[in-house]
Amino acid sequence: MEYIRDAKEFAKAARMMDSPAVIIQNAFKAAEFALKAFANKLNRRIDSHSDAKHIAYSLSDEIGKAFTELLDLYGGSYRREDGDRANRAVKLMERIIDEVESRLTE
Repeated sequence: MEYIRDAKEFAKAARMMDSPAVIIQNAFKAAEFALKAFANKLNRRIDSHSDAKHIAYSLSDEIGKAFTELLDLYGGSYRREDGDRANRAVKLMERIIDEVESRLTE
């Protein structure tokens, strides 16, 4: 469960940062590591953002859409298109991590 531990560390960092770009990037990495934990449970690997997106959709359409939106926010963070997007990124991250954790305990 190292991936979940890493996800929680990135999530913690996302909540503690002041820079919107860094918040978004940490939120994305937290969600991606959580998805890696779920992929591991399915005996699958995540080697790309596309792989992570497929795993997110395998959880549910809602989680897939949340991850897709978070991926878009992540891409925008490099263009410094932040503003309120950081708050949205944290909410999406929390939703994805919560869903993965509930599925890992099934």
